[in-house]
Amino acid sequence: MNRITIWHGSEKIIKNPVYGQGKVHNDYGMGFYCTESLELAKEWACSDIGVDGFANSRPVR
Repeated sequence: MNRITIWHGSEKIIKNPVYGQGKVHNDYGMGFYCTESLELAKEWACSDIGVDGFANSRPVR
């Protein structure tokens, strides 16, 4: 089975994702948003201009 890497952009390092602790006003609610695109995760990482963030990754099957 092929593996893919999913990315999550955040203002902090996420070691263990927890569902339901996101921001209430996100487009789709308080989910834990992931993408296969590293560039998109970087874009999502921080909403404030000039603030650095992290692209957290996790390989999945």
